[in-house]
Amino acid sequence: MFSRFLFRLSLIVCIVSIGIWYYFQPSPAHQEDRYVNVYCWYGLIDSETIKEFENETGITVRLDAYDNNEVLEAKLLASNSGFDVVFPTTTPYVAWQIQAGVYQKLDKSLLPNIIELDPIIVRWMRAVDKDLTYSVPYFWGTVGIVYNKDILQKVFPEGFSKNLDLLFNPTNLKKLEKYGISLLEEGVDVIPFALLYLGKNPNTASSQDLDFAAKHLMKMRPYIKRFTSSRVVNDIVLGDTAIALVWSGEAQAAIHEAKEQGKNIEYFIPPEGAIAWIDAIAIPRGAPHPKNAHAFINFLLKPHIAARICKKTAHGVAVLKAKKYLSADILANEGIYPGQNILKKLFLNTPPKTSKELQFERERTRVWAKIRLNDY
Repeated sequence: MFSRFLFRLSLIVCIVSIGIWYYFQPSPAHQEDRYVNVYCWYGLIDSETIKEFENETGITVRLDAYDNNEVLEAKLLASNSGFDVVFPTTTPYVAWQIQAGVYQKLDKSLLPNIIELDPIIVRWMRAVDKDLTYSVPYFWGTVGIVYNKDILQKVFPEGFSKNLDLLFNPTNLKKLEKYGISLLEEGVDVIPFALLYLGKNPNTASSQDLDFAAKHLMKMRPYIKRFTSSRVVNDIVLGDTAIALVWSGEAQAAIHEAKEQGKNIEYFIPPEGAIAWIDAIAIPRGAPHPKNAHAFINFLLKPHIAARICKKTAHGVAVLKAKKYLSADILANEGIYPGQNILKKLFLNTPPKTSKELQFERERTRVWAKIRLNDY
């Protein structure tokens, strides 16, 4: 009788214990070991990489994509975005988003593969996030000049030089008037090149230098067919424009598409110097799955994973040892991995820090708007 009582008591205790344990477990919707919400540029994270991560960790990736920084920033600033991992462009976006408290601090103990980052890219990144407290560099490349070789050989039968003069000299542009040129949409990507062409500091905070550059851009204005970031590939391949200022990743896409159509598109980084861009990885404040976010970032930093992404996207990746897994053709392509001589001449657009620099930033935005409206 007593033993039966003890058995019943033990059974009750066991059932109650299980009930208490079950009650305090997180609901499936909040089990962090199940999901990571990733928001990335279109086409830069492939399905093979996602599948390998999911198989390795048991974490399901929910991937969404965007095509410009303004879309990403609007979601980050409006409210809790629900994203765990995002890929903002370093300057100017990461700089002011850190100041706005958009991101949470990274836990470096969960990112052992951070040691794989290229020291050169890390040095550039420190201009924005000194100790990589909130972000790590990942995709990177250059802003340079892409051109339709077939058109230029027709217009310049005597030959042409691959430098800033090709795009920024109005005399050259007059000869290309039938086709026109395109420039990127944001002044931060264009005005520094005009300054460089005119022999000025591309990171100046001088109003006089800005006015000088703006007046020169207005001389070019009759030949600017479009300000665009999304239509560059189609325009240059179809011959709707002859030359464009473009991000290196878009240039590689144009070259690839042109080859398939039997056309000749080429890209070069101006020898006078050029802008380097970095798309970083960060975790938004309030991310629902921060540990899973760290696991995903750490996975992307594996050299063989970074190499695969580079191959599929034709974008440089800031993981140094990834180069061991890349072909000689990719490593020799300076549109993906510029050589040492070019690297020395690249510069990052530095974010404004002083009140004078902030005032200049606002003035540059105003001036650029007037240039686009052909009203400077």
